[in-house]
Amino acid sequence: VVATLGTTSCCSFDNLLEVGPICHEEDVWLHVDAAYAGSAFICPEFRHLLNGVEYADSFNFNPHKWLLVNFDCSAMWVKKRTDLTGAFKLDPVYLKHSHQDSGLITDYRHWQLPLGRRFRSLKMWFVFRMYGVKGLQAYIRKHVQLSHEFEALVHQDPRFEICAEVTLGLVCFRLKGSNKLNETLLERINSARKIHLVPCHLRGQFVLRFAICSRTVESAHVRLAWEHIRGLAAELLGAQREEKA
Repeated sequence: VVATLGTTSCCSFDNLLEVGPICHEEDVWLHVDAAYAGSAFICPEFRHLLNGVEYADSFNFNPHKWLLVNFDCSAMWVKKRTDLTGAFKLDPVYLKHSHQDSGLITDYRHWQLPLGRRFRSLKMWFVFRMYGVKGLQAYIRKHVQLSHEFEALVHQDPRFEICAEVTLGLVCFRLKGSNKLNETLLERINSARKIHLVPCHLRGQFVLRFAICSRTVESAHVRLAWEHIRGLAAELLGAQREEKA
């Protein structure tokens, strides 16, 4: 069973306290996918979203998505590593060495399909050393605060609506109206090439996603983006009124 913490479309969270006990009772492997949201758990105020994680057999998140590590870097934890090494272990004579049975080293070639692997932990180490826990927490908190700032701006315009609870750095919103209207708005936004938005479908509605994801983003950028969106929406709605007239 794969439970998701922070889905791609709208950053929703599966309830591990509901899913976990069932997996435990039925002896089913529970994998937790926290690709984007996992980085936010560095902040204590978001760890309630992890409740029930003790039932997980494996947990994965991507530091390259929201923890300032360059692509690619995906971090995975397993409760019982022999479940992996038992499946992937490869021990031909030409790869044997005198320390492999000492228990003193971890040979990661037994943890995956490829024999070779990149030294991703080094670039993670540099980020952690440069920013520290407090610096990374401040980075996450700033993005969350800016997403709520954008959410507040959307609420101030009666032509728009928020389509999902804003928990971390993603805001799902749309123009009130048809899916076609929002598809056209998105096309105009991305064609203008000032900002870029990626859509999703929520409960049958075509929804626009505003993701705070730049290391250097400030409140001024968020407000500029919103004014740009509002301007294009006004042009689109104006054109529609003229067509009807």
